[in-house]
Amino acid sequence: RDGRVVENSINEITSGPGVGGYDVVLRVPFPSIEILRWNVPRHDADLDAELNCPVGVRPREHWFTLDNRRLYCLQRAAVSLWPSRVAAVVAIMYADPGTVRKKFDSTSLGWSVCIGNSYEELPIARWDWRERVLPLEVGAAGDEDGGVPE
Repeated sequence: RDGRVVENSINEITSGPGVGGYDVVLRVPFPSIEILRWNVPRHDADLDAELNCPVGVRPREHWFTLDNRRLYCLQRAAVSLWPSRVAAVVAIMYADPGTVRKKFDSTSLGWSVCIGNSYEELPIARWDWRERVLPLEVGAAGDEDGGVPE
């Protein structure tokens, strides 16, 4: 929370040329999102979400952030550039001061993001980037041959 309105921040995100395997690098008007590599405790992992992970994804060990608002902004910007491979500058945290375990409440292993004022209150909204990308993929498949995919 840096005092910015979330939706306004999305509109202020710009992009520059990509590096490495990325087509685009996002430039954001807010501090870099903080991430850390974290193992989801076995008893907390949502089995259904784990079973639905794409091949090659390790659902128990992944990048995790407590910056849901920033993640939401980054994902919204990335979806608008789909299907480009999009990167963002991040701040990697190497130690967990105990807040990750306390705040971990993911039922989707990070596939969706809850936006709210507090983790103790009901979320204002839930964002799932896959729901925005799937129609783009289906539309692109239909455009290739002029028909609607089955």
